[in-house]
Amino acid sequence: MLIKRPIPVQTFLDYADSRLKMFLNQKNEQRLLDKQRTHEAMKATFIAADEFNLLFETRDDVAVLHDLRIGIEGASAHIDHLFITNNMQIFIVESRLAIKQLELQQDHRCLSNAGSSDTCEIPSPIEQLKRNRQMLKKVFRKIGLPTRFGQTLVPTLHCFVALDPYSLMSNKLGRSHEYFVSPEQLVALINEHTKGQNILNFFTRLPAEDLKNIASKIARFHSTKDVRFSNKFRHILVPPTIHAP
Repeated sequence: MLIKRPIPVQTFLDYADSRLKMFLNQKNEQRLLDKQRTHEAMKATFIAADEFNLLFETRDDVAVLHDLRIGIEGASAHIDHLFITNNMQIFIVESRLAIKQLELQQDHRCLSNAGSSDTCEIPSPIEQLKRNRQMLKKVFRKIGLPTRFGQTLVPTLHCFVALDPYSLMSNKLGRSHEYFVSPEQLVALINEHTKGQNILNFFTRLPAEDLKNIASKIARFHSTKDVRFSNKFRHILVPPTIHAP
């Protein structure tokens, strides 16, 4: 079932025609923002949402929400895709489908290359997932956990980054491979958790109306913006002297 669609909004990047935009970072150093690749990343996320909707919007055992911006207690999070199964398996997904080459550096920086000579630094999707996970825990503390026949259904949170299956990845962290899946692998994982609709697990699976209710409560935490530039999508060109092998 589809609970929340992504809603395109205008970004600050739309106001200029050039590909690059100069800005100052926190160290007062001049950097260039590759607006074209930022737009491509945002577009890929919306395309992914449409493809997920084709698979899940007619099902009553999985609730789907896209493009959630939530702020609670001074903290904020932006979730690309959220899948909630009727047995409270929750999949928090960051979409990085526009990336052709991804490199995780030992200092936790994430570098992206679109097949050209230009390399960009992007916000870490792994760190984004960690923030989103903590935010969802806050949301559930506010709305309460669902119950089934007097038993509290505690959610299990799964965090993934959706990558193009043909993208190249270099992981110099030596860990975190488990976060990265293709869209097809993600769908298979969700389906795996919704199998086995028998009498034994009948007592731990929410009816469709209850699942819709809990997902709708989460959707109400979404905060809208008239004009958006989301830092999570930014692509900052990395000078060759900084991009050490």
